Amino acid sequence: YIVFTVLEISGVPLPDALEYVKGIFTPLQGFWNLMIFMYPKVMKAKRSQGGNLSWCQATTEAFCPAVNRWRERRAAKSDEQEISHEDDEKEEIPASHQQQGD
Repeated sequence: YIVFTVLEISGVPLPDALEYVKGIFTPLQGFWNLMIFMYPKVMKAKRSQGGNLSWCQATTEAFCPAVNRWRERRAAKSDEQEISHEDDEKEEIPASHQQQGD
């Protein structure tokens, strides 16, 4: 970017190819900064799961760790409800409710 600025200030016209390169990469400066900053967090997320996360999942975990914690709490709550439902089914029917047909 500095090269483009120096050339523009000096009055040297930029070739069209460099104008296109400047037009593409100048707005992406923040993106590249973000990628460099987040790379260690993405790698930490991948290592925390033993490398079982895809790059997309690890990136989501690095950018939004609260989402993953919310999913875990929701899954745990769902598991608790299933367990309590199974326990309810296992309870014996009281003798007063059993049929006495025999």
